[in-house]
Amino acid sequence: MIIVLILFLSYLIGSISFAIIFGFVLKKVDIRTLGSGNAGATNVKRVLGWRIGSIVMILDFFKSFIPILLIGKLELSLDIEIIRILMLLCLIIGHVYPIFFSFKGGKGVATAAGGITALFPPAFPFCLVIFIITILLTRYVSVASLITAWTLPIYYFIYTIIDKGTRSTPILLFFIIVTILITIFHKKNIIRLFNREESKITSSP
Repeated sequence: MIIVLILFLSYLIGSISFAIIFGFVLKKVDIRTLGSGNAGATNVKRVLGWRIGSIVMILDFFKSFIPILLIGKLELSLDIEIIRILMLLCLIIGHVYPIFFSFKGGKGVATAAGGITALFPPAFPFCLVIFIITILLTRYVSVASLITAWTLPIYYFIYTIIDKGTRSTPILLFFIIVTILITIFHKKNIIRLFNREESKITSSP
């Protein structure tokens, strides 16, 4: 019963959409009706400016990082690694399909990144470098998100070969699942990329 409660609370936390909240509170707008229509940090950056967009991204990151980190402090009879994986999955689903906002949220990249960092800290510097390099080369946030997601399972596999004895099959499988989910959530972006209609990131106030 406790695991069901933990997962349900994780979904509710994930459903807290800072992009939508900041849009309503600061500008009295629904961010989902502006820009790309996505309730995520990138669209907030385009519509409300890079400062607010950065704050939203940080909050989305920590809304998964903190719960995944803190759950390890509890004394539970269940496998904590499996609980963390299931929690992060619920956090991501909550972000993408938030119950508080008609099940229309963001793509879950920052939320996934926060939880993955808590699960496997070496992922953070690797993913950050890959993301920044791809942004600088392409100017597409969607491409950077996809390439970072696609390379994560490969990095984890290689890392655990070098650092013997650290590989977790559940985590590796979960990273593969996250890669698939992130790709699915970016379906419209991929179509726009093929049609050369995807917006590039630009500087803004």
